[in-house]
Parts: sequence; structure tokens; C-alpha cells
Amino acid sequence: MLRKRLLVALLGVPTWLNAAGAYREVPTADKLNDGDLTFAVTFDTRGVNADFAKGDPISTTMKDVALGLRGCVGFDSQQGFKPEPGEDLKFGALGNASPHEGSMTMWVNGLGYTPGDEMTDGRKRGNVALLYMLFKDDSRHIEYRLYEYGDTVYFDWRSSEPPHGWGKYGRVQVSRKGIKKNQWHQIAATWTDRKLAIYLNGELGREAMLPAKADKTRDLAPRAQGSVIGLKSRFYEDKHAWDVAVDDLRIFSRALSPLAIRNQYARLLLDQDSAAVQAYDVKLNGVNTGPADRLDRLEAELDFSALPQADSALLSQGQLTMDYCLTREGATIAGGQWTFSHETECRIIKGVAQPGTYHLETSLGERAKVSASIVRPDLSFSGNGIGAEDVVPDIWQDFAVNERAVTLWNRVYQFGEGPLPTAVRAYGQSLLERPPQLIVETSRGTADISYQAGATQRRNCAVTFTGTGKAADFTLDYATTVAFDGMITFDFTVMGSPEIRSMKLEWQLKRDICQYLMTPLFQEGRGPEFTFQYPAGGGRLNATQLWLVSEEKGGFAYAMPHDANWVYDPKKPVFSVNKATGQCSVTMITSAVKLPESTPYQAFFITTPTRPLPARNRVIRFADSSRSDTPRMGMTGGGGLTGVFTFEPHGTDFAYRMKTRVPNTVSAYGAANSLTEASDIAMYFRKYWDIPGGSIYKMSYQKPLGDGKYEKEYHLTVPACNTCLINDYYMHNIKQLLDHPYGDRVWQIYYDLCGNSLCGNDSHGCAFKDKFGRTIKTFALLSKRKLVERTVRFCHSHNRTVMLHAQRSYAPFLHGLADYFYPGEQHNTLLKRNPFGYTDELSDALYRSEYNRDVLGTGVIFLPALGQASSDNFKPAAFPYTEAMLAMLLSHDVETCQSYAAGAPIQKVWDALEKYGVQSPETRAHLYHTQQEITSSLPDVRVTWYECPGNQRVLILANKDIRPRSATIDVGKIASGDFPAREEYVGDDINVVAGKFDIRVPSRSFRIVAFPPKGFYPVEDGMDTVWGSWKRPECKSDFVCDQQVGRSSPGSLKVQAQGGGCFLKSFPVQPGRTYRATVYAKRDVGGLVKIAFQGKNDANKFLVPPQTASAEVGTQWQELALRFTVPNTGPWAKCRLLLVTLSGAEGAMWFDDFAMVEE
Repeated sequence: MLRKRLLVALLGVPTWLNAAGAYREVPTADKLNDGDLTFAVTFDTRGVNADFAKGDPISTTMKDVALGLRGCVGFDSQQGFKPEPGEDLKFGALGNASPHEGSMTMWVNGLGYTPGDEMTDGRKRGNVALLYMLFKDDSRHIEYRLYEYGDTVYFDWRSSEPPHGWGKYGRVQVSRKGIKKNQWHQIAATWTDRKLAIYLNGELGREAMLPAKADKTRDLAPRAQGSVIGLKSRFYEDKHAWDVAVDDLRIFSRALSPLAIRNQYARLLLDQDSAAVQAYDVKLNGVNTGPADRLDRLEAELDFSALPQADSALLSQGQLTMDYCLTREGATIAGGQWTFSHETECRIIKGVAQPGTYHLETSLGERAKVSASIVRPDLSFSGNGIGAEDVVPDIWQDFAVNERAVTLWNRVYQFGEGPLPTAVRAYGQSLLERPPQLIVETSRGTADISYQAGATQRRNCAVTFTGTGKAADFTLDYATTVAFDGMITFDFTVMGSPEIRSMKLEWQLKRDICQYLMTPLFQEGRGPEFTFQYPAGGGRLNATQLWLVSEEKGGFAYAMPHDANWVYDPKKPVFSVNKATGQCSVTMITSAVKLPESTPYQAFFITTPTRPLPARNRVIRFADSSRSDTPRMGMTGGGGLTGVFTFEPHGTDFAYRMKTRVPNTVSAYGAANSLTEASDIAMYFRKYWDIPGGSIYKMSYQKPLGDGKYEKEYHLTVPACNTCLINDYYMHNIKQLLDHPYGDRVWQIYYDLCGNSLCGNDSHGCAFKDKFGRTIKTFALLSKRKLVERTVRFCHSHNRTVMLHAQRSYAPFLHGLADYFYPGEQHNTLLKRNPFGYTDELSDALYRSEYNRDVLGTGVIFLPALGQASSDNFKPAAFPYTEAMLAMLLSHDVETCQSYAAGAPIQKVWDALEKYGVQSPETRAHLYHTQQEITSSLPDVRVTWYECPGNQRVLILANKDIRPRSATIDVGKIASGDFPAREEYVGDDINVVAGKFDIRVPSRSFRIVAFPPKGFYPVEDGMDTVWGSWKRPECKSDFVCDQQVGRSSPGSLKVQAQGGGCFLKSFPVQPGRTYRATVYAKRDVGGLVKIAFQGKNDANKFLVPPQTASAEVGTQWQELALRFTVPNTGPWAKCRLLLVTLSGAEGAMWFDDFAMVEE
């Protein structure tokens, strides 16, 4: 009976598991003969224990499980493994794998679903665990996780060492697009203490550097207890819900080269003619070592790790010779012979000056031939200088130099003979108790440095003071540059090879400046004394700057580009701040050392705020879904562009998308240091532009097919350091964007990924050796600042703005140049746990510091995260969460956008504030924690109020408590007597008696009280700005603003109707009220025109039936009117907006002089 069941099971296999046909059957013994192999489980013996192991081969969880009856055929027609529900196949890791270096290959088969598809039957599959390796040493650990999500396989590195969070783990990924259901495919991965790599079917998918904190676990020695290898062992939320078969897991002691990975896969193919086993590998890279680099060079990167024995012997003797020939379109560019002595080497080929495909043929005599090709894109954008002119942007025109006094916007620096300012004034008063000083300790004690000023070098945008310093044991030369925004770059070189015991910078601020410490994170919950280690791993969780700042009196900040020639213990603090006294220090040398001759150092200082605020700060209505005339993010996913992040307008799709957009409303989305794998330029310079360990994202791109049709593609991002040509590339394309006939739609250039990241790429110089031979990594502060400075200069000259996003990592040296900062996204995890987190868990001090435009010195548009936490937070039942957020933002005078929050509450607030002119530059805000004019009988009901033009007053009454509060509000100091007021959020009339009124404010919410009351209507629109429009994808209608045609003056809305569509605009209404709209219309020939009302409720749902008025009009202007009373019963009782639509029959028509009143 057993044999019969077994026969049935084996015969049934091919019907559900495609195992045969592509790969040859390899004897188990041959699978185990690699000298670097440390662990292998092949399942060929129909058991789960390892066939080979340097450590324990026996499974710790399934040692006695037999697979003979499971009917799972592996990739090579031998036994495979598919876990049953509840099974986790685990082994001890000690001896079987190393946490510090290794490789693994394994075979995977998706059963019952297609791995190359993102979803199955319309739903996401979630995380599917493949392999787990954990290496523990007491409280420390390193772990590797291989898993699939959607159509992608990820390989992650994590460690127990802080800091944790985004960007503090290693990750590589590879797409499985094209992999079918029941198709065996091989996943390979390699790891070292520095780098990860992942492969699919022998081809490299992605390499990435580990975060710098990986250095902290280099000494980790795993113990047997707790160190695990888990094959199809569940982690994350995986419950084996998706059937996955695996086969032949092999782990090696070293990181195999890409060529070795490719060759081992190729040798398994049945069709050996297509196997293409190579003796060596060649890869071509475009060379770019900096912004002023010559671009006529290619790098040939050669890998000889798989050479036959005879050639390997020649290589070790330094006698391996190779013939090469580089061609372009058949023409020879270069050729000759190279000689090699190392397993990996690079050679530079010159003469690559023209765009096109370059082909390199190489050969080791007749023994082996390998070729490689690369596309050199058009690089004529390089050196364009756009935005790099020596011109001070208008808002910084106060910049002036008088001998050694520098006048800036709102600030004055005074320099003496030395390199650092002796006095700094902002807001008309001194910021410094003691100015910055360089303090050097030698064996004689504190060095007495005598400074002598030298020449002054003046440019339009900066001034450089030079000089010398003399002490008993050394001299120094300095050059201090002050830029137009107040950034001080202090360069000095120590000469004489002195023995120094310590060297530091010290300064002390006035106590009233020391309200907040930003490093860049606001430091709260401890102090007043703070110390920080050097931020070896970069990132916002480390101290990359010291910035003491106040809400009303400015601040003073320090930062550094790197730690070249610093001498310190990485485990001990080098930064010190005392908030109580204002004392700050940065210790660059902490122990005695003899400096090499001519040892250079660099430091940055800046006084904040660095610029005047932009003209628009309140009621910007960013991402307002009810309006088409307000700013919103555009070109996300590369929409209208040639690709994601490129800023380059697409030949046809940009016009198609922008034609109907209102001018000055589009925030053009891009990244400050990234392109994608779809970019020829990014791929050409990938090695030289790379930011090792930089974050990688999977981005979608709507590839235009024409006629409004698109095909969605996915591409991984390619980090691009701003030290290289990426800045020129962006600026070239931004100029094209703004110069485009529809470039007037662009209001703003937006840079995502604009933090002060750390780069360790020695190809372009961000990694280099200092005087002590240490490898130094460089922060992006200067190189990214150059990009932002160029963008601001160019955009301001074209009346555009610039907005930056860097999570919480605001650096005034960098972000202080821009018009707006876009913080807030990081709260999504908090809001998953507590959607009332904005009121319950975020401190008032956070809103008053990181989200305060008067602290940052730039405009702030807050980015909500409720919708990222859960899409349910957009629904009416979840409106209280958005109201809680608004309670905090309104009371702190922080502008929000609508993205990722419920639209109706935010739009109601904007409608109310806009009606009273809160957006006016003349409006003055009086915040609850400083104002004394208006009082509340309960401290829990906070009062922030706006003093608006026309003697209008708007009160924000906010209650962050978990209970509703009733309070008496006394406005007698600003408005005495009896008068009417209006609660604008819920729409209640209020009677103020003797300067007081009573009000109940719900828990975690707010109310808006304004007086004298003001209506939204009447509305009059001369239609000289285009409205929003709607049309079906197949519709060919055009919707534009015709500046040549108008009824009372030029300017009207024109529809060239071909297949339908309409102009549209929303207006706030109240149920029970009557509204009358009028508009004038005419046509090129007689025909029908329509005006209609469409109701919308808080959930943004349409109410039916729509109300319509139509008329036949001719070539002369004719009035069209529509009157409607919004019902206050049934579904219409929830009506919040009337959507006005204008349309007509086929042909050309114009609309002008729209008006709407509330009767």
C-alpha cells in the first residue's frame, strides 16, 4: 500500500510543479565539492538535514521529517521542499555561515501564484519569508532576511547597534518580472562587512553599501545559542499562506564575485550553448570624478576571479596580457594590450567624446574572449552654470562688506584680525556672550595665537578674509568665507608639525537665544547639558550640527563637512552644549598627537534666520482637492517628464498634462540626489555617482503611449552624489521645464531626499585619506547646498519658489536657502498606533521648534501622515483625527497641506481663514503662549488669534485634552461691548456681550470664532485665470484661458469641445440657503451651452440630481443663470460644496464674468 501511495504521489508531481526541462540534474556529491562551501541542504536524500555542514548539519526543528511522500520535485528533477503549515526549518548557524562575509544560492518556486506579478487575484500577498540568518553574541546581533514582497525579492541586513530606523539597515532587491507560476528560479546573495548584493538567475540585481554603523559589529563573534539559519522559517507576518517550494540552499565562506555567481548558474543550464561560462568579466563605467571633470573617459572594470588555472598562474605572476579594442559605430576609438596582476583591476580608456554605443572587445589570445557595451548619453548639459552666476538673489540684496564688517539680511558680522567673528548682531542685538574661538592645547598649555589679517577677496556673492596665526609651537593660515546668506566657512591649515594635546572650537551664546537645541532633531526631555559623539553614520538621529535657536531672537549654528584630521575616540563625545549657559564646544583633537605638516581643517557657522520669509505663508491651500487654482504636487511618478526625478519635460506628455493646469500651481516633484535605472545618464555614471549605503526606492513611472494612455513601469532608484554632474543635469532640465510653453504652470521646484547625507565613494572624492591615513567620508552639506543655491537663484529670477523635504533633518546651512520646508511625514508609525497622536503624544515644543517658520527661517508647509498610517483616516468617521491635527497646527500658526489627511475639515478651515484675509502679509499672529490680549477661563482652551486687514479678528480656540471643555472667552481688550461674531467651523452665530462669550470646544479639537462676521459671497470672477477641467480619457476637448477674448476685458475661458468635458470650480455652501450663479457665454457658431450645480458632501461624494441651466447662444455674449436652494433634508443636508460646471455642445465656446451670490 505504501509503494502504491508513493507511486501515485510521484506520478502526480508534473501536474502541479514544473520542475524539469531547463536545468540539468547534478549528482549530490558534485554540489558539495566547492572549497568555499560551509553549508548545503539539497533535499536530494528526501530528508531535511544538511548534506554538508562545517557546523551542525542536523535541523534543530525538523530533524526526523521525511519528504518522500510530499511529492515536491526540485529544480533539477530531484527532491525539493515545501513546508507544511506550522513548519519552520531551522539549523544552528555557528560554523555554517559567517555574519561578516559569505554568499548563498537557493532555488525558489511560487506555487499557485505568479512571482512576477505584484498581486494575485487583485490582492497583495504581503511578505513571504525565504531565508533568515541570525548571529547573536549576548545582547548584540546581526541578522539577514531574504523575503519577497510583490514582484520583488529583498535581502536585508540589520544589527542591534543603534541608531535604528529608516536608512539604518542594509537592503538590496531584485525584480522578478517575467517569472511565471510554477517556474524555478535561483536567488543568490552575497554579503561583507561593507556591502550586499542580490542576483536573479545569475544576473546581478542590485549592490548596496551597508550603513556606517556596520563598523560597530565587525568584532561580533556569534555564539551557538540563538544563532540560527531558517529556511522557509516564518518572519514578519508570513504564515505560509502562499505555497512556496525551495531547493538546494548552499552557503559559502566568501562573497562570490558577479562572474562566479553567473558561471555557477550557467553551468546548471541544460542548454550549454547558451550557458556562456566566462573565464573573466568586463564591465564598462562612465567616469566622472567631480563637476569640472573631463567626460571623454571610460573605465573598464575587470574581474578575473574565475580564470582557468593556467591563466590564474599568469595573473599571480603579473604576466596576464589582454588585447582590447574599443569601437563606436564600427570606428576604432582605442586599442592595444593590457597586463594584469590582480584579481580585480580597472583600466581607463580615453577618447569617448561623442554620444553613442561603445563596444569593447577583449581577449586572452585565443583562449577566451569577452565583450561589453555601454551607451554614452549626450553630456552637453555639463558645465552649464545655470543658477551658478555670481549674482546675489534679490531677497539677500542687503549683503555688503565694509572692511571687516559684513552686513547681511537682518544680521551683521564683525571680524577682527582673526578668522572668526568677534561680534554677531541679529534683530538689532548681540547673539554672542563669547565669540567663537580656536583653542589649542600643547605641552606649554593653552596656545597664545596672535592673528594678522591678510588680503580680502571680494565677489558679488561672498567675501573671503585671509590671514595668519602665530603661536609658540606652530603657525596657521586661514581663509574665512562669508556667503550672501551668512554662512561662514572657516578653513585653516596648521603648520610646523606641532604636538597638540587638544584642539577645539568654543563659543557662548546669550541665554535668551538658547530656547531650543536642534542637532538637527529638537532635543527635548533632557539637559541642560548635552554631549554627542561624532556622527560616523550620518543621519538625522545623530548630531550633524549644533544649533541653539529662539522663536523671536534668532540663533547660531555649527556644522562640519567631515572629520578629516580629527583625533578622537569614536565612542566618546566630541560635541558639548549647555543650554543653561549657552556654552558650546567642538573638540577635534582629544588626545596628544603630532600633526603632520600642513594639516587642514574646516568648520561652518551661520546665524539664523538666514532670509526673509516668503510672501505666502498662510492659507496656501497646498494639495486642496476642492480647488484647481491652488498649488499641488505634480510630476510625481515622472508624470509629464522623461522619467522619475529628471525634471526634463517629455516631448508630448508634458504639454498634454499641463495644458489644462492653472498657471503657478504645480510643484514639480524631483529628488535632490537620485535618478532611476531607466535613466541612461544614471546607468552610465552609476559607479562614479553612487552614494554607498544610500537609500533605494522602487518608483513607478507612467510611460506615455500617446493620446492620454500610459503604461506603468517600475524602476529602482540610483543614488547620485551632488559632488558630481547631477547638479548640472538637474539645472539644465529645470531650465527646459520653465522655458517650456506650458512652463508657466510651474509654481515651485521641489526636492525630495534633500537631507545632509553622508557619502563614502572614493571614485569621486567623497571618501579620501586624511593626513593620518584614515578613510574619511564627506557630508553632502556643501555639494547639496550648491544645488539648492543654484535652484533658488534661478527660480527666484523666474518668480518661482523652491521647497525641500528632508524629514526632520533641517539644516539652516542648506535648507535655509529655500522658500519652504516640508516636514511631518515621519509621524505615520505613531499614527498607526494612536491616530490622536498629534494631540496626545507630540509635545508643544516640537510644534514651536521643528514646525515653526520663525525658528527655521523658511516657510513651513506641514505634511500630514494620517493617510499614510491608514487610508480609513480619509473617511468622515475619522475626521476627528484630522481635527486633532488641525487643533495643534492652528494654535501654533503652522500651515498644513491636505495630502494624507481628510480633505473636508482642512478645506473648511481654509475657507474660513481665507474669507477673513488671514493669508494677507499684513496679518499679525498672536500665539497662545505669548499673547495676553484675549483670555480664556480655562487654560485647556488655548487662544491664538489673528489681526487681519480691515479690522477683522479671527480666534483659534484649541483644546488638546481628551475631554471637551467649556470656557468663557474675554476679548474686551481688543473689542469691548456687545456685537455679533461667527463660529466658522461648525457655522454657529455667537453673541458677544460686554466683550465676552461662552463656547464649548470638543476634545482634541478646535473652534474658529471671527468678528465682525463676514460672508463668503458675493463671488465675482473675471475668468482671466483658467478653472479646473474634467474630461474622459478618450475625449479630445481642450480647456484654456483665452487672453485675447473677453466680454468686459481680455481674458475668458475657452472650450474647444470634442467629445465632452467641462470646466469646474467648487464653492462652499450651507444647506437651506439659496444660491444664484450667472455667467456670460458665446460660441464660434450658434449652439448649446450649459451651467450646472453638482453637490458634494464631506466624504467628497456627489449628490444627485445635479441642477442645470442651458441655452442656445450665438456669436455674441449672452447671460446664463442658475438658481438653486440647497435642501436641508435628506442626503443634501450634508452638502458642503457646490461644484459649478460649464460646458456645451461640440465646437468652440467662451465663458466670462462669472458671479455667484447667496440670497
